[in-house]
Amino acid sequence: MKLTLTRLIAASLVTLPMAAMAADYMAADSNEDGMLSLEEVQAILPEVTTDTFLAVDADGDGLINADELTVAQTEGLMPEADS
Repeated sequence: MKLTLTRLIAASLVTLPMAAMAADYMAADSNEDGMLSLEEVQAILPEVTTDTFLAVDADGDGLINADELTVAQTEGLMPEADS
């Protein structure tokens, strides 16, 4: 039990910073659908190109979700947003 709790705490310490990175961008979610369109991203980061957006949109649905955003920031495809 103690080992499991330790692993849970360790996992939380790793995933919380990634969730926080995505949360900065999610503040730009103007229609509050939990996803970011190209227009919403460019409202806070006008330098993000269509090509970059499409590379980040891993599932190809035309929107970026928090998981895609976290991966993109970790891989350096998207800069960290200013809060």
